Amino acid sequence: MSRHILYILTLCFLISATCRGQSTIPSPEKFVNEVFPKVIDSTRSRYFLVAGTDSCRFVKFNYDDWADHHLAEPVPISILNELAEKVYHSRQPYFWKQDSLSQGVCITHRQADSILYLGGNRHVYSFSLPQFTGDGQYAVIDLNMVCGAACGLGATYIFRRTSSGWKVAGEYTNWQMPVEPRH
Repeated sequence: MSRHILYILTLCFLISATCRGQSTIPSPEKFVNEVFPKVIDSTRSRYFLVAGTDSCRFVKFNYDDWADHHLAEPVPISILNELAEKVYHSRQPYFWKQDSLSQGVCITHRQADSILYLGGNRHVYSFSLPQFTGDGQYAVIDLNMVCGAACGLGATYIFRRTSSGWKVAGEYTNWQMPVEPRH
């Protein structure tokens, strides 16, 4: 085989591999649609989602703390570093695409305040923009849930892709307010 043909075949292979790698990373909405039921115990058919993303807190992390207390399985430090770097470089605002969310109903911050003011068993959620490793096998995302003036939770989740979907590989509670008593 001539060098020229070998060069073209190698180039085609690299382009093909690059395109396959990019297609393994889901859209942010597809990812949220899949992981939302895994991190929120909810039987509701719909949920309120603040239309713009939050910043993810996974910029700096203490590996020993994550390994000892927050990882459900071993995750290589190189993966955690890659995710932290992706979070660090993703400071652009992102607005969820309503037509791509299966259960989320996008609302503004003002609408969220009104919903929470009404009280009752109402919850409002916000997510950071998910970040993925280059091979699409790991992801990190922050979830914030507010259910009243003194009720809520903020957590960072690390996911690993499996043959059956995304699996929680780690969870860190960033903040938590007591749950309101039920009447």
